[in-house]
Amino acid sequence: MPSYHFCFRTPNNIAHLSEQRDLPDLRQALIAAHQVGRVLLHKHVRRAPCALHGSLDIEDEDRQPVARILLADLARQIS
Repeated sequence: MPSYHFCFRTPNNIAHLSEQRDLPDLRQALIAAHQVGRVLLHKHVRRAPCALHGSLDIEDEDRQPVARILLADLARQIS
């Protein structure tokens, strides 16, 4: 089963969180990343509103980017 890494990045492109999960495919990685992003928004945006301008990057086993979720877009979806 492939591994995917979720990396929270602020606008200055600094990685603040990295989480790894074994998931069957990119679709499942996107679903899991949305859940991780929602948790990030609930925990961090209240304390640091600048986190809203960050992204959650999804990387494959080789740490190559395969998708990016903009936290501002995710915040609009859940508001």
